[in-house]
Amino acid sequence: MVKFWDAHVHLFPQPLFKAIWRWFENFGWELPYANLDVERYVVYLRQMGMERAFLLTYAHKPDMSLNLNKWVRDTCRQYPCFIPFACIHPRDGNLEQVISTVLDDWQFAGFKLQLAVQQFAADDPGLDPVYQAAFERQKPVIIHTGTAPYPPGSPYLGLDHMEKVMKKWPELKVVIPHLGLNEMDKAFSFVERYPNIYLDTSWVLDKPELKLPLERLAAFMERFPERFLYGSDFPILERKPEYGLEGLLQLGLTKQTLENVLIHNARQLLEHDKI
Repeated sequence: MVKFWDAHVHLFPQPLFKAIWRWFENFGWELPYANLDVERYVVYLRQMGMERAFLLTYAHKPDMSLNLNKWVRDTCRQYPCFIPFACIHPRDGNLEQVISTVLDDWQFAGFKLQLAVQQFAADDPGLDPVYQAAFERQKPVIIHTGTAPYPPGSPYLGLDHMEKVMKKWPELKVVIPHLGLNEMDKAFSFVERYPNIYLDTSWVLDKPELKLPLERLAAFMERFPERFLYGSDFPILERKPEYGLEGLLQLGLTKQTLENVLIHNARQLLEHDKI
């Protein structure tokens, strides 16, 4: 069995998760892992070979962040395999309280932003305190800023917005999910130009219909073996998470690069926290 750290797992309180499942169902997504309880998700990932996982939520409206983060804190205490990342919303009335509570009091590993759902762009000025706090504490920000899988034309998505953030904080630790799809070329250029940009593999490696340039991807991963993270996007998946893991294993990476992507890079990203 291949052992791994999963840098992209979504869990929510049951009422919120049910609303999320309904949203996807309304758009025609068939999600085989919907409506299970947290314990069953943990068992599934453990049986796959998961050692640790980043637990990611997002606040879809202002002033819900602190309560949702309390649930994340308690869930990670109950299941120590999970590493807590904080949700936050730039319109939170208690923004500074949320930042100090999750980073300083509860020692969360970083932040997670889901721009299409939260409906703001990466360069929204309201996020400046979040980026500044993450930079000062050497905490990563996992930010879905690429355009996939959403239709083109979103005013909130696109790596051009992220470019403006990186020009202000060029050494900020940032994880861009889904290999930056559909802007992989620009995502690769970020890796080349900014020392703390990481890309995760969630959602994309189990989809042959995407026609990814796999040879080019593998060559780039070998060129930057410390800047990629394995992620699944479990349980918000249309296929088994094993397929995404198998897609990574089939890239033909060298042993050391594969070990980096599966475990070492995620651990290194959080080294400041001694996790």
